[in-house]
Amino acid sequence: MSPDVKISSLHEEYPRKADLRKELCRPLPVIAPETVNLAITSCEETDKQALAVLDVFNAAVESGDDKKLEMCFFAGQAFWRDMLALTYHLRTFSTPGVIAAAFLKTKMLRGLKGGLTLDGPARFISATPTLQYIDCSVTFRTSLPAATCSGRVILLPTEAKRDSGNNAPEWKIWILSTWIENLDLQAEDEDLLQPPDRNLNGVETINIDVLIIGGGNAGITLAARLKALGVESVMIEKNPQVGDNWAFRYDCLKLHIPTASCEMPFLRYGRELQTPHLLGKEEIAQHLKRYVKSFNLNIITSASIQSTIYDEVNKQWTVQFQALNNHVKVLSKHLVQSTGFGSSKPYIPSISDSHMYKGISVHSAWYKNAELLKEQGAKSAIVIGSANTAFDIVEDCYNAGLKTTMNARSPTYIFPIAYCHDIHGLGAYDHMPLDVADKMLMTLPTSVDAQLAHDLYSHLSSMEPDRYKALAAAGFPMIDSRHPDAVLQHHLLERAGGHYVDIGAGVNLVSEGKVTVKGGVAPVAYTEKGLRFSDGSTVDADVVVWCTGFADHDARTTIADILGGSHESTTATSTSNVDGNTLSPQDVAARLDATMGLDGEGEVRGMWKRHLRLDNYWIMGGHMQLQRWWSRVLAQQIKLALEGILPPAYRDTPESAGQSR
Repeated sequence: MSPDVKISSLHEEYPRKADLRKELCRPLPVIAPETVNLAITSCEETDKQALAVLDVFNAAVESGDDKKLEMCFFAGQAFWRDMLALTYHLRTFSTPGVIAAAFLKTKMLRGLKGGLTLDGPARFISATPTLQYIDCSVTFRTSLPAATCSGRVILLPTEAKRDSGNNAPEWKIWILSTWIENLDLQAEDEDLLQPPDRNLNGVETINIDVLIIGGGNAGITLAARLKALGVESVMIEKNPQVGDNWAFRYDCLKLHIPTASCEMPFLRYGRELQTPHLLGKEEIAQHLKRYVKSFNLNIITSASIQSTIYDEVNKQWTVQFQALNNHVKVLSKHLVQSTGFGSSKPYIPSISDSHMYKGISVHSAWYKNAELLKEQGAKSAIVIGSANTAFDIVEDCYNAGLKTTMNARSPTYIFPIAYCHDIHGLGAYDHMPLDVADKMLMTLPTSVDAQLAHDLYSHLSSMEPDRYKALAAAGFPMIDSRHPDAVLQHHLLERAGGHYVDIGAGVNLVSEGKVTVKGGVAPVAYTEKGLRFSDGSTVDADVVVWCTGFADHDARTTIADILGGSHESTTATSTSNVDGNTLSPQDVAARLDATMGLDGEGEVRGMWKRHLRLDNYWIMGGHMQLQRWWSRVLAQQIKLALEGILPPAYRDTPESAGQSR
């Protein structure tokens, strides 16, 4: 058993948080250019090499020969990332010996049938002068439970053995990725999205398989995935209307990434909203309304949860909430939290002398537009922060005629949106079918994905080394993609921000001196007219806008309140779980896995999978690309659980072939 699952108390953090840049990212393999003879890179030859590796792999798996299986993998660096297919968990194993041992164990648990079969032509990829590989898709079957699974095998060449008499390289598996394509008991079926929704008006009690707390992008996406598997769910949303989670945000908000990467399953954005257009908040809100209506999804808005309990014996959640004038009780087998992470609980640093300030102080979550501030007499503003939201608001304030200052407290990782359009990254979504691009970009181990993206952006940045020279000269502290710490996945999965995707105007305003920069210092106190900073300097401003992020990255810190814990009486809370079988919101919070950040294997903690100490509770979230991919994985788990055939999550980590802790 992995030491990660040996925890001493309910309150001990599980899983341990790893550091992507310091612990997980490793240099990619270096393949000498002369290793691969270009004559063998034809389609016929790549298929031949891929089939040869699969034949050896399948023979080793069939015979249970751990040593031969271990030899199939690239000795210097190897990964197996499994997304349910064999582990029924989200796991990334590394090193050939560990991979071989884990694969042989799980193939028996899942009843792997017939081995891995090549699915379509293999492709030779010359990613860089020192990284060439064969990339191929595979398919296979399992019987426990019955499913058709897909996979991806990436092969690296090794130098031929000197005594072999053959100059051709030997190909070894660098990365094996596996996932469930379709469950035999119910394949994903878009026709199942058409039946009408429930009439929930005025109901007092709802019995449902799945209750989803939160009706934003993530909750709606999961509800559709579940419905396409024949699973009915109900969403409860705190806002008055679908899409309000976007409509209530600041007016100038727009996404800083291509629309195609933000698509939801089953229903695309219109052609007029595709690249080079950047989605605005109202366009996203309207799409969510259309999505819910098109697929007749069950949702109750204006909902405020009053109480939640979980019966561990009967495996049932009871959630009571108020929706306008109606009090509703929901009895549900599964509960999904989809309330947003790093976007719901505004964070403002605590600084002294707030009573002295005579101006307006507002977090970006409550900011609407600078014209409203002008109507209140504001003539100047200082924006605290230097990532995407801060640049949006700086531009808005400047355009409204406010004297604008930006406080960049620490170096910001910045890169132009043009990098996002590169076909080797998010730009793939504009050039190939959505599911093909997802399988290319969403199936790699996180550490490899992070390193490939860093190398790509670093290369693009090296071609224009002076792009941000004027910005730096203006006093803006920054790093570009050539910096070793410029790892985008760190910002997306660990920090939930702290970077800026440059869409043009904001950078120009700072570079040209139209917006003043206060760089490398942090606010420590208010003054009567503005802020005092850590270097003793002051800035006067009629408005302070805090673009300082959110404090709800970890569900454990917010879930008790979300489930109604703050509404319960002190007596009720203190006597919770007196029979040992009923969990209160506080009990649920204590049992949750930590969320966000990465575990020691590079998997996102607590999301889209089972929790170690709590049954039938799931967390759905992440940015839109993650939502689209992982909603299917989560829906498959819930479907199997409802049918009573969800296997236990494989949490073991063998030391090497033939050994297990």
